Amino acid sequence: MKTLLLAAALAAFSVLAALAQPAPENFDLKAYYDKAFAHYVAGEYSKAIEQWNMVLRADPKQTTAKNMIEEARRKMAGSASDLKGAFARLVQRAQYADALQKLEELLATDPTNPHYVAAQGRLRNISAIAPRRPSASRAWGAAADGISAWLGEKADLPFAYDALRYAAELAPAEKAFPRLVAALETEAPQLRLNDTKPRNVAVLEHKKEKALHHIYDAKFYLAVKELEGVLRLEPDDVTALKRAGSAYLQLKDYRQARSSWQRALQLSPGDEQLPEYLKALDEALPEAARPEPRKTRKGARKQAGARS
Repeated sequence: MKTLLLAAALAAFSVLAALAQPAPENFDLKAYYDKAFAHYVAGEYSKAIEQWNMVLRADPKQTTAKNMIEEARRKMAGSASDLKGAFARLVQRAQYADALQKLEELLATDPTNPHYVAAQGRLRNISAIAPRRPSASRAWGAAADGISAWLGEKADLPFAYDALRYAAELAPAEKAFPRLVAALETEAPQLRLNDTKPRNVAVLEHKKEKALHHIYDAKFYLAVKELEGVLRLEPDDVTALKRAGSAYLQLKDYRQARSSWQRALQLSPGDEQLPEYLKALDEALPEAARPEPRKTRKGARKQAGARS
């Protein structure tokens, strides 16, 4: 019964390939497809991907091969979920040498996965400089956030660049941080070329200043992007919270504006502007969007009694 099911599945895949693609120009292309589908049906996804990659080398326009590689990778991601979880936890704990070993186990299951291949090169550089996070200092916290962004499946290299440079500002004597910055600049030289920060200005101060200019120029989305980068590294930065609230207000994201200003007021209860900002926000909101006033316990008891 199992043999019949496998044969039926293989036949179905072959039909799909024939419908979706032009007829192979030579026997080799058809042979690669046949081998790939046989491996796929047998659950040998890595071998199937190898054969579909051979198809693409012969003819890069073969969309079925591209689609089936993605499908096989989805299947492999499910079977390798434990390895991926272990890898992610090691990166989160900033144990970079151990994360590299775990990543190489992942690569053994899917040797051509572009994310794994890119992360392997990055981790080799990172772990050679810092095999693990050596301390719980603020500086290493910022560096670890940057490295996580660098290694992510959707790598955020601009944030990684800012985070590593901020770490270097917090701990000028730490030799690992300039080396990590240099490694990132080598991989992505456009980061340095496009950087507008003056040499004598701190990273986060520059980002807050850029955000202020974006607000003046009515580029509120850009302002929010800069300020969110600041707050990822310093969640209690009152200036960034105040400016973020102003940008969110202009974007009509009233919930985020209120949240930013309320958080800033908690951190700086003596700030004279923030109560005015929140009052103005309440007055600007449509009636239905305004927050309900807090009820006292006494008032709540009266209302409960009236309903009963």
